[in-house]
Amino acid sequence: MEPLRFIHAADLHLDSPFRGIGEASAALRDQLQSATLNALSRVVDHTINSKADFLIIAGDIYDSKDRNLRALVSFRKEMERLAERNVPAFIVHGNHDPLNGWGSGFQLPSNVMVFGGHTDTEPYIRGGREAAGITG
Repeated sequence: MEPLRFIHAADLHLDSPFRGIGEASAALRDQLQSATLNALSRVVDHTINSKADFLIIAGDIYDSKDRNLRALVSFRKEMERLAERNVPAFIVHGNHDPLNGWGSGFQLPSNVMVFGGHTDTEPYIRGGREAAGITG
């Protein structure tokens, strides 16, 4: 069996507001405000380009209980990019983005497994066999 390959990311804090950049140029402010979203895009690029079996995102995808709409839409778009290539994503939320709050029911593609409220293990199947158990 081929080696199992996966990408692990955590604490993305998507679209987290930067403070103290009022003196920066408009271009720099825009670049900083998009930095976390661009980082997620690069994580997904690497997951695809390295032919990883799956992506794990562990904790604090968003910056607060009430998610930012731009962050929600960007996250879904990146998960759809993985879905187009049949790459699963396993998600567990953290203390900054608990399972409840505005936007928590935002629809994600079927390749995304979101662990909720209790410890659970989800099998990763490759070639008809369980290649890994992902616990969240």
